[in-house]
Amino acid sequence: MSYNDAEANNLHYTKKLIRDLIPGDIVLHPIYRTDGLMLVNSNKELSSSLISMIRKHASGLKSVLVAPSKTALTNFIASKSSHTKEFMQEANRITTELNPDMLMHEIDRDCKADKQIEEYDVLEHNFFSDLLTKYPMWVALDSKLESEQLKIRARQAKQELLKSMSVNQTFKELFNRISEYDDVLQIHSINTMCISLMIGLTLELNQDELFDLTVAALFSNVGFIEIEKADFLNYLRSYEHINEQLKGHLETFSEMTKDFPELRKKDIVFGILDHHEYCNGKGYPNGKKGEEISLFGRILFIAHNYDELVGGYNYQVGLHPLDALRIIYENSDFRYDQSILDIFMHRTTYFKLGETISLPNIQKGVIIGFDDFVKMPHLPIVKLESGQIINLANS
Repeated sequence: MSYNDAEANNLHYTKKLIRDLIPGDIVLHPIYRTDGLMLVNSNKELSSSLISMIRKHASGLKSVLVAPSKTALTNFIASKSSHTKEFMQEANRITTELNPDMLMHEIDRDCKADKQIEEYDVLEHNFFSDLLTKYPMWVALDSKLESEQLKIRARQAKQELLKSMSVNQTFKELFNRISEYDDVLQIHSINTMCISLMIGLTLELNQDELFDLTVAALFSNVGFIEIEKADFLNYLRSYEHINEQLKGHLETFSEMTKDFPELRKKDIVFGILDHHEYCNGKGYPNGKKGEEISLFGRILFIAHNYDELVGGYNYQVGLHPLDALRIIYENSDFRYDQSILDIFMHRTTYFKLGETISLPNIQKGVIIGFDDFVKMPHLPIVKLESGQIINLANS
């Protein structure tokens, strides 16, 4: 469908191959990364760097729906084309095509329809819950965990968070303010929360601790909303973080806790204040070292840094998830808590026999073995769809 055809039908959008995207195209639906976390939000104007990152996560022969100009976007919104059956079906088809995990879990949910309806009908629908229930990582999170007990606890933790975000006015207000401030900050906050929850589950935190961890992760950067937008954008574009702005957002968060007692819990406060500290003592703001850093702080730093490396935050970085995990797990500068990383790697299904894995060249394969799973669980031997076998330890 060409854009002229779309205009003639009053739809104001067109379908485009990813290889044909150009700066100025406005994508009309979320695009998710190969790890199931969000890369680009709806109605986002694409830059050259964003297009480059999209191509790292999806084949150029996959399709997306775009408005080719701001005028077309205005017309698309005004005509309510996003509510048409045609658009919704096409957007859902594209999302599941780009994220097969999403389709698998939609089918699984259909098989358990009565149970799911019973669980979700008690929730008040809002922007947060509607957004998360379409997030591939959020939907498929329990499948990434190794034991059945962890899967059950993951579902309980997700349900508790959705319920609280539906009825708790503080959480609703703060999340809405993050969303209105900047879509990059919104995406990064949710991505960090999903990763932190998975890490917390593998560490077997109790339910109260898991809830507090997800709150700390979701609002770990809420202090930025009081900073001038131009300064925040400059912070994102800077390869090295600017200490003045880091200090500013942490100080602002501390002030905000006076008005929002739900954020005043000890674990939440120290988790947020410590999430820029490195285990080697070279972090910020206090140069804490090792276990001087709160447990939540050590978890949030891993989650935050992973999302940043993959390109969910800093404009200058955009690695494939496999490359980001390799950098973090090998931990050559001792920034991260290695014991947390070891437990995470060994208790999730990211690198297990028989699991499908996405490689940086947009190829997929199945894990068929390891040279040394104990020391190198992130470097499996993979059989590609073509039949070729690659040992990532030698790659």
